[in-house]
Amino acid sequence: MRALAWGLALSPIFPPLSLLSPLFLPQLRKLPKAAWAVLALYGLSLLLPALFVGKEALTLAALRLLYVLGLVGAGVALAPVGLGPLGYGLFVLYLEAFLASYLAFGDRVSSERLLHPYHSPVGLGLMGTLGILLALHVRYPWPFRVLLGLLGGVVLLLSGSRGGLLALLVGGAAGVLFQRQGWLALGAAGLFLLLAGSLEAPVAQRFFQTQLSGREGLWLRAYEVFQAHPWTGVGPYLLGDKLKGVLFGDCFLFPFLERRGVACPEALKPLGGLWTFAHNHLLQSLGESGLLGAMGLLLLMGAFLAGAWGSGLLFSLLLAFLAMGMVDNPFSVPSPFRGEVFFLAGGMALLRGFRPPLALGLAGASALLLGLPFLYLATRTAPPPPTLLYAAIPQGKGVGAVRLQGEGYRAQVWLCREGCRRLGWEWDASKPILFSFPENLPPGRYQVRIVLFGQHRLAQKPRYVLPFEVER
Repeated sequence: MRALAWGLALSPIFPPLSLLSPLFLPQLRKLPKAAWAVLALYGLSLLLPALFVGKEALTLAALRLLYVLGLVGAGVALAPVGLGPLGYGLFVLYLEAFLASYLAFGDRVSSERLLHPYHSPVGLGLMGTLGILLALHVRYPWPFRVLLGLLGGVVLLLSGSRGGLLALLVGGAAGVLFQRQGWLALGAAGLFLLLAGSLEAPVAQRFFQTQLSGREGLWLRAYEVFQAHPWTGVGPYLLGDKLKGVLFGDCFLFPFLERRGVACPEALKPLGGLWTFAHNHLLQSLGESGLLGAMGLLLLMGAFLAGAWGSGLLFSLLLAFLAMGMVDNPFSVPSPFRGEVFFLAGGMALLRGFRPPLALGLAGASALLLGLPFLYLATRTAPPPPTLLYAAIPQGKGVGAVRLQGEGYRAQVWLCREGCRRLGWEWDASKPILFSFPENLPPGRYQVRIVLFGQHRLAQKPRYVLPFEVER
């Protein structure tokens, strides 16, 4: 038990430790028969669709199943220990993130999103939420308990992760059902929002923005893939090949590495799709394994939640992951320990036993929760056409400015010659759009395209394109 506790504590710092999870497959024998049935159905939902896709998809599906079952088995083995040791590893992870961000930004660190060598800012936000929930539910020594909760809140704030805040709100609300600590989590979220609202830093203002940072484009593309392969999907880990280039290029490393000038090497570019996700777990599962795969994943979620029913910590953690699954993929595994926690907690929950009717009901509730972003987008009306006020793109200067009149549009700027690349991230089209060309751009004639996106059904839809010819 002491070795397991050490392993759990070290996992956030050394993510490869989670690859040892298949060693815990024998622990699955301790689960009740109803849990075996759920795991068997989940396995079939992965393997059967992949069988009709091809050998590569079947191999990847088998590897994912082995890994997930191993994580569930590790959770069973860790049940006597609990998730308490995880808090000590998260504490060290927070310190690493502060150091990495200072190395990346220097004196500007307070105005930039928090970074880590193997966590994105979004992932760090979820890690901050986990620290807060652990501090509220686990009986650590009180000085460490206070410090873990405070550092978790600071990490969540500096990460600018709205998904992490959503996880805290939903996880805290879930805890209210069973323990008073849930009210403390909701109170912490309220204080967090008051603090964020009082700060003028751009990273804090992100928590009050409603735009989806380009996720709509990924959702639309993933939905198109599902429409083309409704019964089988394209195979586990293979959906990313269909999504590459929607937000980033063909291959994008962690933001910290990119900030330090470490670009994706040529040898990794063909594999860039392995870490490109749909940013919604329901769409990810539909695109990878079709309807059967999505139903299997939802059934597993429902069984986890039903097993955790009555446990404030387990139910809160699982709901926190599920809530963030609306706008990200926090329990796609392997991952830098984000998704692994979900299945570890699920193994602990299954060991408690569950009632199948409750599991089915919670599986349906999970589907509804993951589908909420699409209900929101489907009810949005199209904005009126915009008006171009001015466009200033001086020849040879490598910069440009465009101003439009009109509300409700997002703008992207693309530079095209033989191919196209996106400049910057994404802009609110009602404000001035300022962009610069890449450094060391070869001289020649290019086309700048201002692409305006408006809400449409399940995602943003490109509605207008403004092209400009420029000389470099």
